[in-house]
Amino acid sequence: MNRMNVRILLLAVLAVVGTPPTAFAADYKDWAAQGYRWSLVSGLHAYKSKDDAKNERSRERSSVSEKVRYAYYLRPGKLVLVVATDTADGLSEIRMGGIASDLWTATKNLSTRPVKNSVGKIETPEMAGILPVTTGTPSSGMTTIPSQR
Repeated sequence: MNRMNVRILLLAVLAVVGTPPTAFAADYKDWAAQGYRWSLVSGLHAYKSKDDAKNERSRERSSVSEKVRYAYYLRPGKLVLVVATDTADGLSEIRMGGIASDLWTATKNLSTRPVKNSVGKIETPEMAGILPVTTGTPSSGMTTIPSQR
């Protein structure tokens, strides 16, 4: 190979390597606009009952199992889909891969910016295995996220 071909090849490799971060950043914004969020917390912070999620702060000094019937673990970097928000209570109804029913968590537990998981990866919708949102009728005081297409 002559020097010109090596330079062209090197420039092509640099262009390809430099492109993904920009493309991924656009994807993250698109995913957030579709309702996807990354968990910021670790522990029992997702509940089947909205009331359990509302009362989460009152259980800080006692065992969760004593007062909550169904709680699920969130871990940092876990991708969830927000299907509704209750701004008055500061709660979000979320859908997680592997869980059959929607859950409730404090909105402050979720980020619109990507968060790396325990192995240093950023979960994507393809990795998360979340079922799509079907259209439904929101109750009063609730905001639903538009269904994905």
